Amino acid sequence: MPGLRSQGIHPWALPPHPHAIKASKRKVKGSAFVRNVLLGLSGAIFLPILYLYQILEMKHVPRVSTVHESLQNFQNGISNTGIKWGKSRDPIKDIVVYETISPRDLVLTAFLEPPDTLNNHTAPLMVRETSASKLQSISFPNVRNCSTLLQDFPVDDYPLQDPFLPWIHDMSPTVDGKSIQFVAQNRRRCHTGDEEEKTMKFWEPQISLMQSVPVVLSQTQQQGQANFTSTTYRLASSFQEATVNATRFQCRFHRGDTAITTLSKFPFDYEYITWRKGKKALFQTKGKETELFWTSQLLFSCPVPEEFQGLLQQTESPTNNNDLPVMYLDLIPIRTPARQQYLLTPEQTGPSFSSKQSFDLLKSFGNNHFLPLSDDAGRWQNLPVCPRVDLGKRNMDRKLYRMVACTWTSASYTRRGDAVRVSDSAQRLREWITFHLMVGMDHVYIYDNSDMGGTKQSSELRAVAESFPADKLTYHVWPCKICNNNRPAHKDPGERSSQYAAEASCRTRYGELTEWMTFLDTDEYMVPMKADDNGEYTWHPLLDEMDKKGISIMKFRSSRGKPRMELVEDLEDQSVCVDPFTVKGPNKDKTEPCVGPMKNKTFLQVYNCDFIRPPKPERFSRAMKQIYRPSFVLSHFVHYSTVTAAMAMPYTDLRKRSKGREPKMDIHTAGWEREQPEMFMDELTEGSLIHARSVLPHDTRRRSAECYVNSKYSCMMGFLCDDQVEFVDALHQKNVFHNSDGGYCNCWRNAVVEDILVPKLERLLKLRDHKS
Repeated sequence: MPGLRSQGIHPWALPPHPHAIKASKRKVKGSAFVRNVLLGLSGAIFLPILYLYQILEMKHVPRVSTVHESLQNFQNGISNTGIKWGKSRDPIKDIVVYETISPRDLVLTAFLEPPDTLNNHTAPLMVRETSASKLQSISFPNVRNCSTLLQDFPVDDYPLQDPFLPWIHDMSPTVDGKSIQFVAQNRRRCHTGDEEEKTMKFWEPQISLMQSVPVVLSQTQQQGQANFTSTTYRLASSFQEATVNATRFQCRFHRGDTAITTLSKFPFDYEYITWRKGKKALFQTKGKETELFWTSQLLFSCPVPEEFQGLLQQTESPTNNNDLPVMYLDLIPIRTPARQQYLLTPEQTGPSFSSKQSFDLLKSFGNNHFLPLSDDAGRWQNLPVCPRVDLGKRNMDRKLYRMVACTWTSASYTRRGDAVRVSDSAQRLREWITFHLMVGMDHVYIYDNSDMGGTKQSSELRAVAESFPADKLTYHVWPCKICNNNRPAHKDPGERSSQYAAEASCRTRYGELTEWMTFLDTDEYMVPMKADDNGEYTWHPLLDEMDKKGISIMKFRSSRGKPRMELVEDLEDQSVCVDPFTVKGPNKDKTEPCVGPMKNKTFLQVYNCDFIRPPKPERFSRAMKQIYRPSFVLSHFVHYSTVTAAMAMPYTDLRKRSKGREPKMDIHTAGWEREQPEMFMDELTEGSLIHARSVLPHDTRRRSAECYVNSKYSCMMGFLCDDQVEFVDALHQKNVFHNSDGGYCNCWRNAVVEDILVPKLERLLKLRDHKS
């Protein structure tokens, strides 16, 4: 295949298309005719020549000993240049394909396929008119080392020309080394709304990547090649004929001269979850589409073939360099148009599913839709596969941790829709880590989203993270940007893609190591309100109770604390106090210097002043935070467990559990939710959430103009109410609360935090200062 390498295309010898198989058969018949003629013309004189010819004709078939030696060399990391080999397997059981390999440059490359190769306007769907020469290639030579994979991966340089290419943010092996898990964000959600319909239409293929397709694998043993089996892939016309009922990617693993292809799997059926939630389709053609939280991420995995799994289960890389990948992976999307009808089975839905909602496989795909050769298709090529560095810590008999916390943070940041930057992150992170380790978190995971200007320099958050023991903290550089930071009510609502992907990454990478997990901002404190037998306030007593009750999700209502007036001081730099708003009201001329937390006080104490006195009303459930079991929660989105094992359970299994009663298929109904293993925590006796969100400097200079009894304005500062002051929810916005001396007040403190946890936290922080 001359000329392809110069275009960035690597001419691998792959399983042939059916037409190529026919041509091969004609060639074999021609060879047989030549042999018959030779036998007719000569006898014993030409038999040695014929014998020699047959040997030469079969020279590409390796002996069994050669194949065995090749596999042994592969396991040991030795090249098998020039070996062609294959093996026939039960495709239903293993879904494994061996291919003939030649050397290649191992550079991460995106091969972009033009959208017009897929004809969406015919039924059945036409075979794609694509070839290697039609593909555009973009290489990323810097993505080479395992230790910097997360920060080097081209998330922000993601090619925008091919909407079928998954927008990968993370990939990592499971603990047992049997799968590679992917976290990809749905690029279509970056810009939505009435003015973005063309953009949403272009990115519809991102939805199709979440919709599984059934595939038929056909393995053909080529004549004259007893040990070589070729494989073709065809879209199935029915579930009955499918080899695999639900997949979306071909996963081609390779190392040295050996490659093995498997088919991807989903952790849950996106369409089934959407149907159970009462939605008409997995996507909308118009509108903002913000409520379909579970479509924010594309989660899937590639099964690692048995022959490769040992490479991921070793504590050291077989290359003797733990910073190098042990193998590579090519990810080839199976391209079909996004469908607005559901492709579900009766085993999933039961009798309540309407046939009008059903996708017709035969009508849509026909029975002859073969997928193109892998090297003719758009794809990610040479994705580095790295072993886990925490395998040595794993005890397969039990979880490594009982509870962990994850956070996505940055050295400085702007909030949704704000122009003012906040730069207190390093101090906050140090306090946040210390506090959560103090109350019983076994480990914390930091995703550092600091902008380092494209350099390899460390942010100040790294120094904070590295001041804690390595067995208590894992730090990741996570530089990828948010694709849209607008407010939710904006006509083009925001999609904080980097944050959402970091949360999914933490759950995917580390969820199987722990019993419980939570994802918090560094201004959020999970406060245990139950002491153990020694009087220590930690989460362990409550976790013991949740185990006994069979609870899998602990929920915490959230409202914001206000910075207490007695714990703030004037800021040294008053230049940050530019007020973008006009002060109104009778005290409009009363503006004062901007204030911030006292330097010797913790953020936890300064913001221990909740304007809604616990227990909080039901409406504060919307911005809840959760501690959950990652074994039960399959997808989590900031405030919500969007997909759980209970939601993903098919009708047949639900029927067995309901002991003959017709199971509830609609979820998020009052009756269904009462049966789920989740509960809101009692904020006074079990657990509470303190939200210490920073008040911007300019908001503090209006305190005299806005904070007084019967004020018509919202007061941003905290004026502490005595414990005896009764909270009345209907009056809290009217600024009517006051202490016994008549002084204005608007918030209440948590006594456990104030009297027990803050003093302990201060001692630990001082001890850390002394050690540093």
